[in-house]
Amino acid sequence: MPSRNRREKPDYRHLHGLTAEAALEIAICNPTYGEAHDYRLLARIQARLVAMWGDRDDVAIHDLVPVHETVRASDPTFFGHGRDWRGAFLHDAVGNLVGWGIRLGILVEQAVDGTRSFRMVRRDTLFERMGNGQWRRLDAAGVRERSARGAAQREAARIRHADEVAYTVRWHVGCLCEKGAAIPKAWFAFKEFAPLNGLAERVADARTTFEEAHRGMHMADQKAWVKQVEDLNYRTPMKPPSAPVPVAIPEDDADALSGLT
Repeated sequence: MPSRNRREKPDYRHLHGLTAEAALEIAICNPTYGEAHDYRLLARIQARLVAMWGDRDDVAIHDLVPVHETVRASDPTFFGHGRDWRGAFLHDAVGNLVGWGIRLGILVEQAVDGTRSFRMVRRDTLFERMGNGQWRRLDAAGVRERSARGAAQREAARIRHADEVAYTVRWHVGCLCEKGAAIPKAWFAFKEFAPLNGLAERVADARTTFEEAHRGMHMADQKAWVKQVEDLNYRTPMKPPSAPVPVAIPEDDADALSGLT
């Protein structure tokens, strides 16, 4: 039976035969992937838009892709970093972001100096991840107020959990360092470790980061991280012992020993 949590892969057949500019325009008018109830994805879309706009108020339509690509190339945590996106596919991805930004009220389209542009009119967080890892929309009736009231309690629980798992994380990371374990690609999916991609190959190369990064993680990510580090440790065999290095015997001692035989 297929998993309820499994997301269907986006279908890009609609891009066949489209120019890059047409793909951008169509995706802005009618976003090609994402669902209004998929708060996890929409939260990521909002984060990408905020990163794209940075301190800007407006981005002209002809600057959308260049701005997106500048951020994607420079920020290891930005979705798609290091991937070879180009042509209609790239323009569709950027148009999809902008299209959702308009639908969510984050962006508005307007003319600036006669140029079609998109202004960021809302930067406050629209979606929140709860302690169980599920997402909720803060604009729903009463949700933002309840969230504000419980913020201190959630943060205290997050910090307490980080303290509780600290020994477990350090122990497993230490074992992996002793085993000479390589860093799995899956670990770079954690935003805390994404900047290490391409810079570190072995767990030992970034031991302190792997031991301490959970303290800044969301509660659900802490739990996922503990499971990942435990699983890798249990699956990684010990390094075989090194062959003993023969001890060199001084020539005088060798002559003396030969005389005893």
